[in-house]
Amino acid sequence: MEMTEFTEKVEKRRILMEAEEWGSGVKHIHANNGIIETAYQNGNVHYEDTKTGRKWTVYSNHSQGTLVEKFRKWLSDRKQDGS
Repeated sequence: MEMTEFTEKVEKRRILMEAEEWGSGVKHIHANNGIIETAYQNGNVHYEDTKTGRKWTVYSNHSQGTLVEKFRKWLSDRKQDGS
């Protein structure tokens, strides 16, 4: 394995790890009629019914590649905004 191949694999893994960490971040929280909806960057949505205490999660079926694409778009948008 050449050094450039190794470097590319390390970089891909680093990006994936950063994307996974970013994906676990909260995108938004919405409350309506006693239901609290917490959406995450990775597409998962957690619900809590405050009246009954019932909690459930709807998981996105995004691949790791899709998560990385969303993360890269977010990074690009952030750079354009000057954040």
